[in-house]
Amino acid sequence: MPPRLKKLGYANVVVGPLVALVNAIVIGTSLSRLAGLGASKGVLIPLGIIAILFCVLGAILFLGGVGLLKERRWGRTWSLVFAFGSFAAAFLANVIARVISNLSEIGEVSIPGLHQQENFSVGIGIFTLYGILVIVMLMLADARAWARGTQVVSVAPTGTINQMSVAPTSGLAIASLVSSLIPFLLLGQITGLILGLIALRKIKQSHGTMGGKGFAIAGVTISSLILLFIIGILVLLISTGAFKK
Repeated sequence: MPPRLKKLGYANVVVGPLVALVNAIVIGTSLSRLAGLGASKGVLIPLGIIAILFCVLGAILFLGGVGLLKERRWGRTWSLVFAFGSFAAAFLANVIARVISNLSEIGEVSIPGLHQQENFSVGIGIFTLYGILVIVMLMLADARAWARGTQVVSVAPTGTINQMSVAPTSGLAIASLVSSLIPFLLLGQITGLILGLIALRKIKQSHGTMGGKGFAIAGVTISSLILLFIIGILVLLISTGAFKK
């Protein structure tokens, strides 16, 4: 097991409970305030779902950390489940927050104190960045080799066994994955798609001397899915006349 994964295990054990605790406190405070103001169930239930979701993700990350500390391969799996789940949860939280904000602007609901949404977004952003760190650390070549239960070695003429160096990971491939997970006006997804395609081409041309194909494929896939989703929403809004005055 790569030594850095042991350190990641300690970090997961600490960050996991923090994910659940911080979001439970922040969202719980918002729920209590909104309930006291007479907010409808249509506002309270989505926020409750987000709180439960982040508590579950915190438990998953903690479990993944325990697995890594015990040098169990399922620890890597659960840590990756948290990482990708955190992006889905952040996307869901942003959509719900935007819907609630729009309803408040048009007067459909009255939500005093909506300015506290900014702190909530900052908290989600921090945990999302941690998810990116987890993915990068767990998807490097030596971590994947450990997860498969294989080890690349060579036997010297003297009979000693030496560990062979693995192919270096493409920086463009890692940048593609990281960019695809940055929700900033879709610039991250467009960048991730372009970098991923370039990385796949360079990796193919390297004939095995460069790694990171998994990073590039993940970056291209995530970027493409998000772009297709947004395009689909825009087409739906245009076809239904949502932009007509």
